Order: sequence, then C-alpha cells, then structure tokens
Amino acid sequence: MTPLEARTLERLSARRDHLARLTASRNEHRWVDLMRRVDAAIGALEVGTWGFCAVCHDPMSAERLAEDPLVRVCLECLSEAERRGLERDLQAAGKVQRTLLPPARLVQAGWEVAYHWEPRGVVSGDHVDLIPPAAPGSPLHLVLGDVSGKGVAAALLQSHLHALFRALVPTGQPLPDLFKRANELFAEATSSVSYATLAALRLESDGRFSIANAGHPRPLLADGRGVRPLEGGGLPLGLFGDSVYTERELALAPGQTLLLYTDGWTEAARGEREFGIGRAAASLRRSASLPLPDLLTACRADLERYLGDAPRGDDLTLVAVRRVA
Repeated sequence: MTPLEARTLERLSARRDHLARLTASRNEHRWVDLMRRVDAAIGALEVGTWGFCAVCHDPMSAERLAEDPLVRVCLECLSEAERRGLERDLQAAGKVQRTLLPPARLVQAGWEVAYHWEPRGVVSGDHVDLIPPAAPGSPLHLVLGDVSGKGVAAALLQSHLHALFRALVPTGQPLPDLFKRANELFAEATSSVSYATLAALRLESDGRFSIANAGHPRPLLADGRGVRPLEGGGLPLGLFGDSVYTERELALAPGQTLLLYTDGWTEAARGEREFGIGRAAASLRRSASLPLPDLLTACRADLERYLGDAPRGDDLTLVAVRRVA
C-alpha cells in the first residue's frame, strides 16, 4: 500500500466511524448514502482497485484523490457537456466567494486592516473576514483561515467557516470559547476528514487585542524591537471535537503592524527550498513603514522574486493590521 493509500484508508476509516456515530446517536438516515460511498472506497483500497477511473480504468491523479478520496471518475472521462457544466459551476463558485470577502482596506475604531487574497485557481480554501462591531464601543473581529485541500471541496468548507464565525462572533464569547464551539461544529460538518487552521483577532478601540490560534502559521509582529513571530496556538479546527484553545492579550502602539498570512506565503517553494518564515520576517522588516496596501504589495513581490519561474502551489492570503490612533 502506498503512503497516499495508507493515509486515505486512515482518513476514510475515521470518517466512517464518525458517520456511524452520527447515525446511531441521532437516529438519522441522511448519512447513510455517504457511509456507503465511504465503505465502497475502503473496500476498493483493501482489494487494490482504489484510485482507478471507473470508466477508463487508468490511475487518477494523486492530487485529485487527496482532495476527494471518494472520486470515481477522472476529469478526462467527463463528457464535453459535463466539462462545460463544471467550468460554469467553478466560475459561479468563484464569484460567490468574492462576494463574501470584506473590503480590501478598512479603517475603523483606531485600526487599519488591509489584505491580499489570491486563489491559486478559480476558487480558494483561504478564508478572510472582518466582522464589524455589534454596537458602538464593541470590538472589531478579524478571522483568517486555511482549509486543508484544494479546489471546490476546500472552497465549500471555507464558506462554511465564514458562516460559522459570522454566527458565533456576535454572541460575545471569549475567543477560546468561540474556537471551542467552532471546532465542534466544524468537526461534525467535515466528518473528521478535513481540517482548517485559523487565527482570529479581537481588536479593542484602545489598542489592545486578543489573538487565538488553531494551528495557523505564526503571525509576525513589527514593533520597536524589530520583527518577531507570535508563538502559541492549539490544534487545527476539525481534528478533534474536544480540542482546547487559549488566547493571548497584547497591545499595538500607533504605527506598529501585525502581519498574518496563510502557508501559501512561507511554504511556497523553489525546488526543495521554501520561502520560509525567515524570509517572510525580512520582507516585513523592509516594508514595515509603508502604507498597508504597499506593504502587502512589497511582501508579494518578494515572494515572486524568490520563486522566479517556479509555480505557486497553494492559495495565498496576506493580512496586515496596524494601530493608527
């Protein structure tokens, strides 16, 4: 059994156990069809027929199988009409995703936030949202996430994250409690086969902020002491329903900047060498005094120069936060 097949078998077994618990505990039958598909995939893995197209019987791409282990037909075997329909659906999904994005730059309650969102394809698994204060004096919330996988499946889960946090933030829970509840709901929705890294900020009007991290890359802080990563964080959302999360409370002085990003920045690679957090910190150090839109452009340009002709392998999102008053 190949490493991909072994990982897939583990994922599918976990999914089947989760579906079985859902069906038994809630006496519902809506999971039965999905459970049958999972059982069929597990059976195909055990007899060595998994990963082959049911039409042409050729091996399917490892990337597509990793994205959706239940897929049974390769793209080449879709009819022309099916391909055109798929392309239309992808374009429509991309438009929907863009309507869910917040303004590219926001200045509110003494904070300035700007971001750069760049899907690798038509749709993205990166999630960014700015949730405005529920009332005057209430905090502003920033959420940045990255769903495992690529393509439509990741984009659908990204939209699910968007809805989750839009519903949970107005409850006013502390960030650890909010993360705990979001993790429970996300784990249930994904049936234990997908996960999301996520960082969230609660920005107070006096310059203080709270940050919670669920397995997301370490944000970079540019202050009077230079540039340094903010340590700490829990497990990604969706891995375990009983995960525990913590938060840190910090403050930014006027002019200081916090940069959050998805791993499409630091893990972008030229050959075997990644861009890495060291180059990311150096990029922020050079651009920390620039206006935020220019800072993001400079960080993106540094990555482009590093990659040269090497293609990007993932979605890319950069979010800069600065105290302005």
